[in-house]
Amino acid sequence: MNFGFVEECETGEPELAEMYAAISGELEKAERLYWENPQECGIILRRVAEKICRVYNRHYEVGFGEETSLEEFLCYTDKDEHNVMVSRFLSVARKEQRERLNKLRVLGDDCIWGEDAPDLGMAFDDRMSQNAKRMMETMVETLKDMCTKINGRDDLGSVFFSEDKLPVQKRMDGGTAQEKENEKESFLGRMRRKKNG
Repeated sequence: MNFGFVEECETGEPELAEMYAAISGELEKAERLYWENPQECGIILRRVAEKICRVYNRHYEVGFGEETSLEEFLCYTDKDEHNVMVSRFLSVARKEQRERLNKLRVLGDDCIWGEDAPDLGMAFDDRMSQNAKRMMETMVETLKDMCTKINGRDDLGSVFFSEDKLPVQKRMDGGTAQEKENEKESFLGRMRRKKNG
């Protein structure tokens, strides 16, 4: 797993620990779906970006409501009161982190829109796979930044996203190792049936 370091973060606050556990659970799902369903993987990673914003909101006492959306955290509107909150949020998230969160939002929106989004000259499956990879890479950096700022971690410099660390590995023929295992089991099942039948 690429995100084990999040589970290792000491929070000292039960509510924050709960938020980290929810983030870890979502990341586990996203990693399992990376090869099989990159679109759904991207949608989950977008949800995680929203949860990260909620961690910042709570830790730095920015003042947004608990159900604030990712857009509301990151995007200005024509309402001054809202824009003051966005400015407060962006001042604690800092420039690089804001850019990462925004990237996760934009790529995640593309995954949500799916085939209805502009194809950017790419086949749908290729676009979703590219989104999932870029989002995973960005998510690792986003979480490293969060754990460094909020949890004082200074040991994450060598942590990067690697497809080799995914719980389900891609086979050379394009399938996953889990699918190969299922094929093996079904073949053995057929042999047993032949023998017994």
